[in-house]
Amino acid sequence: MNDPYDLDQNPSEQANQSANTDDVRSKTQIKNELKEITEFGVELASMGLSIIKKLPLDEEIVEAFEEIDTVKGNEAKKRHFKRIGKLLRERELDDVRIALERIKLGKPLSTSAEPSLRDLWFDKLINQNENPEAFISAFPNSDRQKLRQLIRNAKKDPSKHAGKLKQYISSVQ
Repeated sequence: MNDPYDLDQNPSEQANQSANTDDVRSKTQIKNELKEITEFGVELASMGLSIIKKLPLDEEIVEAFEEIDTVKGNEAKKRHFKRIGKLLRERELDDVRIALERIKLGKPLSTSAEPSLRDLWFDKLINQNENPEAFISAFPNSDRQKLRQLIRNAKKDPSKHAGKLKQYISSVQ
């Protein structure tokens, strides 16, 4: 019945069987995929813990990378990397690989074009003529007089004073 050369079988059944065999991966393919994931874990470990913490990884995976320094002996490290590989297999790695490539290229991790809170407040205060009282109520530790002076100067000469206003907004937040 499973014989692909059986002429008594319905052609649609033969097509279903061949489709099912295409989806099946061999043990060797699975082992190679697992080995690649484990090697990816070794590569991540060589990057350093500071970079690993920047990547979109689960807390459990980050803790496993933190434990690497405490593991002594080659066989123990090998087992630990297999454990890390197992943890990495349980999650989608595309976003981690993209983030790692961005770090290698020296690009920032956040790809969103969303402006920062500082830029939003700067835009409100300068371009939208927002009342400084809204900023002061949002950040009560800000100095009203200094804020008004910086806004006034930034409106007069933006190239010279806009940076100072942005720096003040950042320091108050």
